[in-house]
Amino acid sequence: MSTFNEYLVPGLQTNAPSPCLSLYQKTHRTFPENRQDRVRFANLVGELHRSLAIRFPARELQPLIDPFLQLGEDIDFWAHALDGLGVFGAPGFFRAYRFQGSPRELAIAADSFPTKPLMRVMQSSRRFHILSLSRTNAAIFEADQYSIDALELPPDFPATLEQALGSELSQPEMTLASFGPPASGGVLRHGHSSRKDEEAIDTEKYFRQVDAATARIFTKTSGLPLMLAALPEHQGLFRKVTRNESLMKEAIATDPRHLSDEQLRKRAWDAMAPVHAARLTQEAERCVAAIASGTGTDDPETAAVAAAEGRIAVLLLRSDALLPGKLDPTTGEVTFAPLENPGVDDLLDDIGSLVLEKGGRVLVLSEEEMPVVTGLAAAYRF
Repeated sequence: MSTFNEYLVPGLQTNAPSPCLSLYQKTHRTFPENRQDRVRFANLVGELHRSLAIRFPARELQPLIDPFLQLGEDIDFWAHALDGLGVFGAPGFFRAYRFQGSPRELAIAADSFPTKPLMRVMQSSRRFHILSLSRTNAAIFEADQYSIDALELPPDFPATLEQALGSELSQPEMTLASFGPPASGGVLRHGHSSRKDEEAIDTEKYFRQVDAATARIFTKTSGLPLMLAALPEHQGLFRKVTRNESLMKEAIATDPRHLSDEQLRKRAWDAMAPVHAARLTQEAERCVAAIASGTGTDDPETAAVAAAEGRIAVLLLRSDALLPGKLDPTTGEVTFAPLENPGVDDLLDDIGSLVLEKGGRVLVLSEEEMPVVTGLAAAYRF
């Protein structure tokens, strides 16, 4: 069990044999809202069971369902829920992921895992990291418009100044100077460096270590933008020493230790919202221009072929759109069929996963944010 990372989306599409069982559910972090989560999960597992019973005998069905039933009885798992849950099972394969954001509820058995709900929840345009930094402490949060979570810091992350510098903490350098008559032999100790100078040296050393660890442990593995929450004077120093290209110019210029997690989330989203809106507008305008010039498409069949050929740079998907059918990932050929038929998936979902697998970017937008009515819009690489 782990939190979800968007780099796992293509893996869900390629690593599991059919049938692929997928369950999405909204969950709750606290009592009493979370009392019904296990009950709802059991009901959704029941839907999966009934769907499989149409296609498979009991001896083949039960090994697929058993991991779901065991998860439903895992008290510790349900005690640490976030906002959403995605559970995926197939012959010899089972994964469960917690994530921020609430997905559209779904329980389905098909030839592949539907991942559009995860793309919507997890896409990096809505999620970001916050580095909460003071002269003596650092912490990392993951946040979006609706939630914030303090991330677990591994032992090699410099969470405190003392942990980072240890014996390297600066000490005053002392010099000796004579005083009085030469015969008296008296000496006077003068402080060669002030306490302020020492702190400045230590702070810069500490910020360099925090910067390197944040990039290595969090930014490079997630690809998420990073927002800095720190006093104005610490903002300037950290930006002077940082090498993290994902550090945003938008910031929270206050001592984060004086903010609750919810206050930190709100301040961060107030700064992030215009960035997010501008990015969506830019990508939508890019796709509309590409469609108009013939270097893009809003036709699902054309997009499927382009996705299979690795020609799509950016794909926009409407979150609530559904196009039942089957996709050949090698040729891009599509076959339309009712979703109730065995093995039938959401073609929009499959096209999105194929674009990710080929190195393209996928954004899942609401109906109001989408620039076209067909459910998808794509801009080609070439």
